[in-house]
Amino acid sequence: MHPVRMTWCNVCLALSLATGVFGAESEEVTPWRQDQPPNQPYSPQEALSRMVVPEGFKVELVASEPDIVNPIAMSFDDRGRIWITESIEYPRKPAGVGRDRVKILEDTDGDGRADKVTVFAEGLNIPTGVAVGYGGVWVLNSPDLLFLHEKEGKETSREVVLTGFGRTDTHELPNSLTWGPDGWLYGLNGVFNQSDVRSNNGKEYKFNCALWRVHPRTHEFEIVCEGTSKPYGIAWDTEGSAIG
Repeated sequence: MHPVRMTWCNVCLALSLATGVFGAESEEVTPWRQDQPPNQPYSPQEALSRMVVPEGFKVELVASEPDIVNPIAMSFDDRGRIWITESIEYPRKPAGVGRDRVKILEDTDGDGRADKVTVFAEGLNIPTGVAVGYGGVWVLNSPDLLFLHEKEGKETSREVVLTGFGRTDTHELPNSLTWGPDGWLYGLNGVFNQSDVRSNNGKEYKFNCALWRVHPRTHEFEIVCEGTSKPYGIAWDTEGSAIG
Protein backbone atom coordinates (compact mmCIF):
# COMPACT_ATOMS: atom_id res chain seq x y z
CA MET A 1 0.00 0.00 0.00
CA HIS A 2 1.15 3.53 -0.71
CA PRO A 3 2.84 5.02 2.41
CA VAL A 4 0.59 8.08 2.39
CA ARG A 5 -2.53 5.88 2.34
CA MET A 6 -1.11 3.88 5.26
CA THR A 7 -0.69 7.07 7.27
CA TRP A 8 -4.28 8.13 6.60
CA CYS A 9 -5.62 4.71 7.61
CA ASN A 10 -3.61 4.62 10.84
CA VAL A 11 -4.84 7.98 12.02
CA CYS A 12 -8.43 8.31 10.85
CA LEU A 13 -9.69 7.74 14.41
CA ALA A 14 -8.22 11.11 15.37
CA LEU A 15 -10.87 12.85 13.26
CA SER A 16 -13.56 12.30 15.86
CA LEU A 17 -11.53 11.95 19.05
CA ALA A 18 -8.73 14.49 18.89
CA THR A 19 -10.49 17.81 18.41
CA GLY A 20 -9.89 20.88 20.54
CA VAL A 21 -12.40 23.43 21.73
CA PHE A 22 -11.57 27.12 21.72
CA GLY A 23 -13.13 29.94 23.70
CA ALA A 24 -13.96 30.91 27.25
CA GLU A 25 -14.44 28.30 29.96
CA SER A 26 -18.09 27.48 30.56
CA GLU A 27 -19.86 27.19 33.92
CA GLU A 28 -19.40 23.77 35.51
CA VAL A 29 -22.51 21.65 35.20
CA THR A 30 -22.88 18.08 36.44
CA PRO A 31 -24.45 16.02 33.65
CA TRP A 32 -27.43 13.78 34.32
CA ARG A 33 -26.46 10.45 35.93
CA GLN A 34 -22.92 11.63 36.70
CA ASP A 35 -21.53 12.61 40.08
CA GLN A 36 -19.15 15.36 39.00
CA PRO A 37 -18.68 17.90 36.20
CA PRO A 38 -16.61 16.80 33.20
CA ASN A 39 -13.06 18.04 32.74
CA GLN A 40 -12.38 21.01 30.49
CA PRO A 41 -11.85 19.96 26.86
CA TYR A 42 -8.33 18.86 26.00
CA SER A 43 -6.33 20.43 23.21
CA PRO A 44 -5.81 18.09 20.23
CA GLN A 45 -2.23 17.31 21.21
CA GLU A 46 -3.12 16.70 24.86
CA ALA A 47 -5.93 14.37 23.78
CA LEU A 48 -3.45 12.38 21.70
CA SER A 49 -1.06 12.06 24.64
CA ARG A 50 -3.81 10.53 26.79
CA MET A 51 -4.87 7.85 24.28
CA VAL A 52 -3.89 4.25 25.01
CA VAL A 53 -3.62 1.91 22.03
CA PRO A 54 -2.42 -1.70 21.56
CA GLU A 55 1.25 -2.36 20.95
CA GLY A 56 2.21 -1.63 17.37
CA PHE A 57 -0.49 1.01 16.89
CA LYS A 58 0.09 4.75 16.68
CA VAL A 59 -2.33 7.68 16.79
CA GLU A 60 -1.57 10.87 14.88
CA LEU A 61 -3.60 14.03 14.37
CA VAL A 62 -5.13 14.45 10.90
CA ALA A 63 -7.46 17.41 11.47
CA SER A 64 -9.08 19.29 14.34
CA GLU A 65 -11.11 22.38 15.15
CA PRO A 66 -11.49 24.93 13.72
CA ASP A 67 -10.98 23.12 10.39
CA ILE A 68 -13.63 20.52 11.24
CA VAL A 69 -16.55 20.85 13.63
CA ASN A 70 -18.77 18.02 14.94
CA PRO A 71 -17.82 15.42 12.31
CA ILE A 72 -20.32 12.55 12.01
CA ALA A 73 -19.44 10.49 8.93
CA MET A 74 -16.46 10.13 6.62
CA SER A 75 -15.35 8.30 3.50
CA PHE A 76 -12.14 8.01 1.47
CA ASP A 77 -12.04 8.49 -2.30
CA ASP A 78 -9.57 6.97 -4.77
CA ARG A 79 -7.28 10.01 -4.41
CA GLY A 80 -6.87 9.49 -0.67
CA ARG A 81 -9.05 12.48 0.20
CA ILE A 82 -11.39 12.30 3.19
CA TRP A 83 -14.97 13.44 2.76
CA ILE A 84 -16.63 14.31 6.07
CA THR A 85 -20.06 15.51 7.16
CA GLU A 86 -20.34 18.15 9.88
CA SER A 87 -23.44 18.86 11.97
CA ILE A 88 -24.18 22.01 13.90
CA GLU A 89 -27.94 21.33 13.70
CA TYR A 90 -27.91 18.09 15.76
CA PRO A 91 -30.24 17.16 17.49
CA ARG A 92 -32.79 19.29 15.57
CA LYS A 93 -35.84 17.19 14.57
CA PRO A 94 -37.57 19.32 11.91
CA ALA A 95 -36.39 18.71 8.35
CA GLY A 96 -35.38 21.48 5.96
CA VAL A 97 -32.37 23.54 5.03
CA GLY A 98 -29.73 23.73 7.76
CA ARG A 99 -26.22 24.96 8.48
CA ASP A 100 -24.48 21.61 8.12
CA ARG A 101 -21.83 20.83 5.51
CA VAL A 102 -19.74 18.31 3.64
CA LYS A 103 -16.00 19.03 3.57
CA ILE A 104 -13.04 17.57 1.71
CA LEU A 105 -9.78 17.03 3.62
CA GLU A 106 -6.59 16.70 1.59
CA ASP A 107 -3.00 15.93 2.53
CA THR A 108 -1.14 17.67 -0.30
CA ASP A 109 2.41 17.24 1.03
CA GLY A 110 2.22 13.64 2.29
CA ASP A 111 2.91 14.34 5.97
CA GLY A 112 -0.33 12.75 7.22
CA ARG A 113 -2.00 16.07 8.11
CA ALA A 114 -4.92 17.62 6.26
CA ASP A 115 -3.45 20.88 4.99
CA LYS A 116 -6.24 21.68 2.54
CA VAL A 117 -9.86 21.85 3.71
CA THR A 118 -12.62 22.63 1.20
CA VAL A 119 -16.34 23.12 1.80
CA PHE A 120 -18.05 20.95 -0.82
CA ALA A 121 -21.73 21.29 0.08
CA GLU A 122 -23.81 23.43 2.45
CA GLY A 123 -27.42 23.83 3.52
CA LEU A 124 -27.69 20.34 5.02
CA ASN A 125 -29.47 19.21 8.20
CA ILE A 126 -27.69 16.46 10.19
CA PRO A 127 -26.00 14.61 7.31
CA THR A 128 -25.19 11.17 8.72
CA GLY A 129 -23.63 9.30 5.82
CA VAL A 130 -21.35 10.04 2.87
CA ALA A 131 -20.01 7.90 0.04
CA VAL A 132 -18.19 8.76 -3.19
CA GLY A 133 -18.89 7.17 -6.55
CA TYR A 134 -20.54 7.37 -9.98
CA GLY A 135 -19.43 10.93 -10.61
CA GLY A 136 -20.59 12.42 -7.38
CA VAL A 137 -21.18 12.19 -3.67
CA TRP A 138 -24.03 10.34 -1.93
CA VAL A 139 -25.22 12.01 1.28
CA LEU A 140 -27.81 10.88 3.81
CA ASN A 141 -29.68 14.02 4.81
CA SER A 142 -32.93 12.69 6.28
CA PRO A 143 -35.61 12.48 5.01
CA ASP A 144 -33.57 12.25 1.79
CA LEU A 145 -30.74 10.30 0.25
CA LEU A 146 -29.08 12.90 -1.97
CA PHE A 147 -26.73 12.60 -4.93
CA LEU A 148 -24.47 15.61 -5.32
CA HIS A 149 -22.86 15.82 -8.75
CA GLU A 150 -19.19 16.72 -8.41
CA LYS A 151 -16.62 18.26 -10.75
CA GLU A 152 -13.12 19.23 -9.62
CA GLY A 153 -14.15 19.22 -5.97
CA LYS A 154 -17.22 21.42 -6.48
CA GLU A 155 -20.90 20.55 -6.23
CA THR A 156 -22.53 21.21 -9.61
CA SER A 157 -26.07 19.97 -8.96
CA ARG A 158 -28.13 18.03 -6.43
CA GLU A 159 -30.87 15.42 -6.76
CA VAL A 160 -33.06 13.46 -4.36
CA VAL A 161 -32.49 9.74 -4.98
CA LEU A 162 -34.85 8.51 -2.25
CA THR A 163 -37.03 10.16 0.35
CA GLY A 164 -39.09 9.03 3.33
CA PHE A 165 -36.41 8.36 5.93
CA GLY A 166 -37.62 9.41 9.36
CA ARG A 167 -36.54 12.09 11.79
CA THR A 168 -38.49 10.83 14.80
CA ASP A 169 -35.21 10.18 16.64
CA THR A 170 -32.17 12.13 15.49
CA HIS A 171 -29.90 9.73 17.40
CA GLU A 172 -30.96 6.96 15.02
CA LEU A 173 -31.15 8.62 11.62
CA PRO A 174 -30.25 6.61 8.49
CA ASN A 175 -26.48 6.33 8.48
CA SER A 176 -23.25 4.56 7.47
CA LEU A 177 -23.36 4.74 3.67
CA THR A 178 -21.00 1.95 2.56
CA TRP A 179 -20.39 0.32 -0.82
CA GLY A 180 -21.08 -3.40 -0.75
CA PRO A 181 -19.17 -6.13 -2.62
CA ASP A 182 -22.21 -6.49 -4.90
CA GLY A 183 -21.94 -2.88 -6.09
CA TRP A 184 -25.01 -1.66 -4.15
CA LEU A 185 -24.86 1.19 -1.65
CA TYR A 186 -25.80 0.07 1.87
CA GLY A 187 -27.05 1.97 4.90
CA LEU A 188 -28.59 1.49 8.35
CA ASN A 189 -31.54 2.89 10.30
CA GLY A 190 -32.29 2.92 14.03
CA VAL A 191 -35.16 1.30 15.90
CA PHE A 192 -36.91 4.49 17.05
CA ASN A 193 -36.64 6.23 13.68
CA GLN A 194 -39.75 5.36 11.68
CA SER A 195 -39.20 5.46 7.91
CA ASP A 196 -41.46 5.04 4.87
CA VAL A 197 -39.46 4.80 1.64
CA ARG A 198 -40.89 4.07 -1.80
CA SER A 199 -38.57 2.40 -4.31
CA ASN A 200 -38.57 3.50 -7.93
CA ASN A 201 -40.30 0.20 -8.79
CA GLY A 202 -43.31 1.37 -6.77
CA LYS A 203 -42.81 -0.88 -3.76
CA GLU A 204 -43.25 0.80 -0.37
CA TYR A 205 -41.09 -0.05 2.64
CA LYS A 206 -42.17 0.90 6.16
CA PHE A 207 -39.42 0.10 8.64
CA ASN A 208 -37.33 1.24 11.56
CA CYS A 209 -34.26 -0.78 12.55
CA ALA A 210 -32.86 -2.23 9.34
CA LEU A 211 -29.96 -2.78 6.96
CA TRP A 212 -31.01 -1.48 3.54
CA ARG A 213 -29.45 -0.96 0.12
CA VAL A 214 -29.97 1.11 -3.04
CA HIS A 215 -28.71 0.40 -6.55
CA PRO A 216 -26.51 3.30 -7.77
CA ARG A 217 -27.82 3.22 -11.36
CA THR A 218 -31.45 2.14 -11.14
CA HIS A 219 -32.08 3.63 -7.66
CA GLU A 220 -33.99 0.48 -6.72
CA PHE A 221 -34.37 0.24 -2.91
CA GLU A 222 -34.49 -2.90 -0.78
CA ILE A 223 -34.54 -3.93 2.87
CA VAL A 224 -31.80 -6.52 3.42
CA CYS A 225 -32.61 -7.45 7.03
CA GLU A 226 -34.23 -6.02 10.14
CA GLY A 227 -33.37 -6.17 13.83
CA THR A 228 -30.90 -4.99 16.54
CA SER A 229 -31.40 -1.51 18.01
CA LYS A 230 -29.20 1.42 17.05
CA PRO A 231 -26.87 0.10 14.32
CA TYR A 232 -24.11 2.42 13.19
CA GLY A 233 -21.23 1.34 10.93
CA ILE A 234 -20.89 -1.34 8.25
CA ALA A 235 -17.84 -3.42 7.29
CA TRP A 236 -17.45 -6.45 5.03
CA ASP A 237 -15.41 -9.59 5.56
CA THR A 238 -13.60 -11.52 2.84
CA GLU A 239 -16.64 -13.75 2.28
CA GLY A 240 -18.96 -10.81 1.62
CA SER A 241 -20.76 -10.89 4.96
CA ALA A 242 -21.83 -7.58 6.46
CA ILE A 243 -20.56 -6.72 9.95
CA GLY A 244 -22.40 -3.97 11.78
